[in-house]
Amino acid sequence: MMHTQTTFESHQTEPGTFQRRLQQSAMKKIMLAVLLSCFLFLVGQFALTLARNEQQAVSHMELLEDVLRRLDEQERTFLLEQETEYMVFQILTDRAATTEDSDAVDRFKNHFRRFQENCEVHSSVLISDDAGQIVYTSLGEDQRTSYLINYNNAICYNVKNSGTNEIYRAVYYDVGNYADTMYVKPVFDDDGILGYITLFLSGSEWNFYLWESNFDGVITDQRQNVMYISRPSLIETGNKFYGISHGILSDRDERYWVVSKELPSLSAKIYSLVYYPKSGTVALGLLILIIMGIIWYSTARWMAKSMAENNAAAIGKLVREIRIIRKEDPTHRILLETDDEFSEVAYQVNYMLDHIQTLNDRNTELIRLNSRIEMEQLTAQMNPHFLYNTLEIIRNLAIFDAEKAGELITQLTDLLRYSANSSKSEVTLKEDMSYIARYLDIQNCRFGKRFQCHIQIDPCCESCIVPRLTLQPLIENSIKYGFRNNMYLEIEITAVKQDQMLVIFVRDDGPGMEETAAEALRRSLDDHDTGSASIGLRNLSRRLHLRYGNKSGLHIRNREGGGFEVEVRIEQEGVQTCIG
Repeated sequence: MMHTQTTFESHQTEPGTFQRRLQQSAMKKIMLAVLLSCFLFLVGQFALTLARNEQQAVSHMELLEDVLRRLDEQERTFLLEQETEYMVFQILTDRAATTEDSDAVDRFKNHFRRFQENCEVHSSVLISDDAGQIVYTSLGEDQRTSYLINYNNAICYNVKNSGTNEIYRAVYYDVGNYADTMYVKPVFDDDGILGYITLFLSGSEWNFYLWESNFDGVITDQRQNVMYISRPSLIETGNKFYGISHGILSDRDERYWVVSKELPSLSAKIYSLVYYPKSGTVALGLLILIIMGIIWYSTARWMAKSMAENNAAAIGKLVREIRIIRKEDPTHRILLETDDEFSEVAYQVNYMLDHIQTLNDRNTELIRLNSRIEMEQLTAQMNPHFLYNTLEIIRNLAIFDAEKAGELITQLTDLLRYSANSSKSEVTLKEDMSYIARYLDIQNCRFGKRFQCHIQIDPCCESCIVPRLTLQPLIENSIKYGFRNNMYLEIEITAVKQDQMLVIFVRDDGPGMEETAAEALRRSLDDHDTGSASIGLRNLSRRLHLRYGNKSGLHIRNREGGGFEVEVRIEQEGVQTCIG
C-alpha cells in the first residue's frame, strides 16, 4: 500500500492544469475569432476595390486589343495589296529606281502617302534588295543607323523561307527610344526572292496615340519584347517586360492590378495595369480588432479561471498520466485514487488499454504470419515454359548461327539473374521495361515476323514503382493463348498516370477467351478468389492487392474472337519512389 501511494504521488501534476488548458482553449477560440474578423474586414475593405479594378483592367485590355488588331490589320492590308507589291516589284527591277527621281519611286511615294493619311499611327517604309542594300526608304538620314540596317537585314534573313502572302513581324528597339513594330514581306520574281519591304510602325506615335487613356498597359511579342508600354520604368534591360499575368505588380513605390490576355493570332500578349494604391485604413482597422481581441481574451481567461478551480487538480493528474502513456511509456497504467468519477475513468481507461494491447499483439503476429506465407506462395509460382522454349531456340541456333546463339545465351543469363535477384522485390517501371526488352528480343527470335510488340510508355510513368517481373507473365500469357488458331500476333503495351494510379494496358489481337470463361475470371480477380483457375493472373492480381492496397489489381476485357486485354492498376500514393 505504501508503494502504491509513493508511486501515485510521483505522478501528480501541478494544480491548475485544467484551468490553464481551459484558458488556452479559450485563447485559441478568441484568436480564431480575431483572425476571422480580420479576414472579413479585409474582404470587406478590398472586395469592391478588386472588383472595380478587375472590371476597369478588362475594359482597358479590350481597348488595347482593339487598337492592336486595327493597327495590325492596316499594316498587313497595305503590304498584301497587289498595287503595293507591283510598285515594289517595279522599284526593285528598275535600275533607275536607285535614285528617288524615278517614276516607280514617285508612284510608290504617292501610294504610301495615301496609306499614311488613313492611318491612326504613322509608319516608315524601307525597301531593300536580296543583298540587303537599301533601294528606297522614307526614314530620314539621321534614322538610317548601321544598327537599324543590320537589324533589318537580320530580320529579312529570317523571312527567306516565308511564303508569298506571309508577313513576318518583329520588334526593333534602339536604346533610349520607343520600340517600333516591324512588318516584313518578301517580294518574289520567277527566280525567287527579289527583295523585301519593311514597315516600321512608330512606337513613339503609338504611345502618344494611347497617352490620353486613364490606364497603363503593356503589349509584348511572344519573346517578351515590348511593342508598346505606357510607363518606361516597367521595362527591363533589353526592352523586355516580365510582369505577372494576373494579380498585384509592384514598381518601385507604386502598385498595379494586372490582367493579361494571350493573342496567338497576333503573336502578342496584352497586360492591362490599373493603379492600386495602399490603404492606410487597413492598419487602423487591424489595430482596433487586436485591441478588441485582447479585451475578449482577458474576459475569457477570468471566466475560465473561476469555473475550473474545483476540478483542476483531478483533471491535471488524469491528463498527466495519459500524457505519460502517449509520449513516454505505452505500458504505463493510470494511478488515480480520488474516490470519484475520475477514478472510474482511470479504471476504464486502464482496462481498455490492456484489452487493446492484447488484441494488437495477437493481430500483429497473425497478420505478419499470414502475409509471409501468402507472399512466399505467390512469388514461388513461376511459369517455366519460357525457359524451356528459350533453351530449345538456343539449341537450334547453336547449329546454324553460333554467334546469335551466344547473344541469346547472354540475354537469357541477364534475365535469369534479374528474376533470381531476391534482394530487390520492387523496381521502377523503367527498370522492369529494360528486362521486358530482353524478353521480347528472345520472343522475336522465336517467332520472327509473326510476332510484333508495340510499347508506349508515358515518360511520367518511368519512375513509378512496380513489383519485379510484373509484365512478363502477362506478355507470356498473350503469346501462349494469342497464337491459338492465329499465325500472327500483335501485342500493345501502354502505360499512363491517372492521379496517383499507374495504369498499364497489355492488349493482344488473338482469339480471346470464351465469354463464360472470361466472366468467371473477372469474378475471381474482383473477389481475389485464391482457389480459382488462371493462377498466373490471379496470383499477380492478389500480389498487387496485398502490397499496394484495395484499388490495385488486374482487370480484363475480352473480345471473343477479337483479342484480349489486361489492365494493371498500381496505386502509387504512399509508395516510396525511386528516380531512375
